[in-house]
Amino acid sequence: MSMSQAMGGPGEWLPPGTGMSGGQKRYKTFFKTSDFADPGPSMLYVLLDEHPDSINAGGFANMMVENPAAARIIDYPASYHNRAAGISFADGHAEIRKWRDPRTVVPVKFYDMPLNVASPNNQDMIWLSERTSVRRN
Repeated sequence: MSMSQAMGGPGEWLPPGTGMSGGQKRYKTFFKTSDFADPGPSMLYVLLDEHPDSINAGGFANMMVENPAAARIIDYPASYHNRAAGISFADGHAEIRKWRDPRTVVPVKFYDMPLNVASPNNQDMIWLSERTSVRRN
C-alpha cells in the first residue's frame, strides 16, 4: 500500500518533467479533514495497492491530467486482483478498481521498472487524477 502524495505531503508532489514548471503549485495538498471539503472525501483516495516493481518510496505519485493526450504513469498501481487494485478513500470507503488500459497492467518481474512513462489518453491515469486533488482557487 502506498499513500497519495497529495495527502499531507510537502506540496511538491509531482516529479520534475511532468509539464508542471516549478513543482506542484496548482493543485491542493490535503493536511487536515477540513481540507477535504472540495472535492469531498469520497472523491479523494488516500491509499492504494502499488505495483511491487514501482515502489520507490512510501508515496504514490500520479500526474494531474490536464490534457489527456499528455497523460503519464508516474508510479504504477498494482493489479493483483484480476487486473485491479484496492483503493481506500478519505471518507473511509474502499473500492477494488479494475484497470481498463493495458498499459496500466504490467506483470511483476521483481526489478525496478521505468517510471514516469508517457501514456496518452490512459483512462486509468485520468480516473486516478480525478481522485487525487483539485485545482487551487
